[in-house]
Amino acid sequence: MHIIDIAVVCAAVLVLLACILVLARQRFMLRAEGAIPVAMRLGTASRWQYGVARYAGGEFRWYRSLGLGTRPSRVLERRELAVIARHAPIRGDLQALPATAVVVQCRIGDADVYLGLGESAYTGFVSWLESSAPMA
Repeated sequence: MHIIDIAVVCAAVLVLLACILVLARQRFMLRAEGAIPVAMRLGTASRWQYGVARYAGGEFRWYRSLGLGTRPSRVLERRELAVIARHAPIRGDLQALPATAVVVQCRIGDADVYLGLGESAYTGFVSWLESSAPMA
């Protein structure tokens, strides 16, 4: 029985360490300059996923909250991105987003991407989109 106790304790320590690493990664990413918390949904059938986004030149880089990876989960190119609509969270969205959030429907090619942002983050997002150089 003693070996089973040791195995359970080791497993619990590993799970705790993984949780600490995920939380430390989130905290580090949110402290980076230009980082904002953003929920993302691909199309209307998928669920909201939480993450952190950063602006990098002409890219909107989105990193999933849960995970240890250092590469962005999604990269939205400014020149390919168009805002279709903006609205407050609807009934189904309120289970995942706060009532004060702004839901932005964007189109990239033929695909729709929904972003859940705070009001000030939405203002920054629109400013970033509009700051692109004019097309030649």
